[in-house]
Amino acid sequence: MTLTSSSFAGSVAIPGPDGLSYGPMSLDQLRAEASAGLVDGIMLITPDNSGRCLAERVPTQRFLKDYDEVGAFKVPLMLWGIDIEQIVRSGLDHIGGMGAGVPDVPLVPDMTTIRRLPWLPTTPVVICDPFAPDGAPLAFAPRQILKRQLERLESLGVTIQAATELEFYLFDESYEAAWNADHKGLTAASRYHAAYDAVAAIKAEPFVNEVIRQMDLAGVETEGYAHEYGYGQQEINLRHAGALEMADRHFLYKFGVKSIAARMGVSATFMAKWAIDGDGSSCHIHTSLWDVTGTTPIGDQRAFDGYVAGVAEGMAGATLMYAPTLNSYRRFQAHSFAPTVIAVGDDNRTCSLRLVGEGSTRRVENRVPGADVNPYVALGAMAASGANGIEAGLAMPPVETGNMYYRDDVPTLATSLPAAIELFATSESLRSGLGADVHQHLLDLGRDEELAFLTETVTDWEKRRFFERA
Repeated sequence: MTLTSSSFAGSVAIPGPDGLSYGPMSLDQLRAEASAGLVDGIMLITPDNSGRCLAERVPTQRFLKDYDEVGAFKVPLMLWGIDIEQIVRSGLDHIGGMGAGVPDVPLVPDMTTIRRLPWLPTTPVVICDPFAPDGAPLAFAPRQILKRQLERLESLGVTIQAATELEFYLFDESYEAAWNADHKGLTAASRYHAAYDAVAAIKAEPFVNEVIRQMDLAGVETEGYAHEYGYGQQEINLRHAGALEMADRHFLYKFGVKSIAARMGVSATFMAKWAIDGDGSSCHIHTSLWDVTGTTPIGDQRAFDGYVAGVAEGMAGATLMYAPTLNSYRRFQAHSFAPTVIAVGDDNRTCSLRLVGEGSTRRVENRVPGADVNPYVALGAMAASGANGIEAGLAMPPVETGNMYYRDDVPTLATSLPAAIELFATSESLRSGLGADVHQHLLDLGRDEELAFLTETVTDWEKRRFFERA
């Protein structure tokens, strides 16, 4: 049984100002630092359905003794079968519900992902993969969804590298204060629309500088920073890497931003649309095609055309994988730089897929996902659709010019959660490419998200509409 997957292979630990080494750690280094009293425990972390960090802390010596024993660490299987609010529903027996006795599953450490994070200096983390009771990786766990699709691409002689561009909103209030205020009347980190405005960025510098400093120490490389358009909206871009490593870094980055915000007494949100009258927060995903060794870019070859065509052809059905929450669809508004049509354009930001660069290093930017996206699932969708396009030998779609928001002769995205659920449910290419079990799991999550909104909340809109008139 393979227990590792080389997510952070080749990364180098970085000495910090406190004398500790940050970033990736080898097993030998972990043992040495544990013996020197520099480690208080190990945090086993894994992404849930939404890409959020689930964690369990274990004693260091127990981890060093049992890390290679499958079944030494266990968590409830139902963690991957409940919605983002952790509400247990009926009908979940196939994924560890109460009718099945709420069983545990092994949580297997990927030993190439041990690292010390600056916001957890004495508790190194290791990313883990849940395994099914039959000893196979849990197929519908987010990390496994991506791994399986990367294997499909590798069977075609190619692989992808990726980079994510995450936007978020920053507020002066702490998470607790924001919660107590019902998330109303919050003080944004800027007072006016301020895309790339250096003066507006100054207020956010203490937080942003700390994020960038700690990410660099953690080995999560950043590419650049700018204040974005919305009030208090920030964008810190991550440097490209292999797709699995990129998803892992994205996962750690969001964990870090929220942890650093909590420590500094401020709050940051990655909601796709934090306020209906504000600007949405995106997660543009850039992917480039490489030979199977990952050393030679092949953006000028026919396989790249097939990859882009496959992503475009599969986008309507895969929208649920790019926009997984009810809030995701608040962002899809015309003339907002959030795409509403399925089209490919050459450096055209009104298209859902934007071609960037020339020759072998050409890449494609997927502008559909919002900041709430699960990076493993979104990259899995691109890999699955792209593999379908390569297998079918598809040609590059028409490269569109002009403002695509004014076009009514091109297919549109699913701009509501119910529509996305229906398109995903009927996509035979995704069912085949992802596997029936994974497809059904993602469909169940989408339906659960819709049901939660319809049955478990009374919105401000309803109060305004019906409080007096009903």
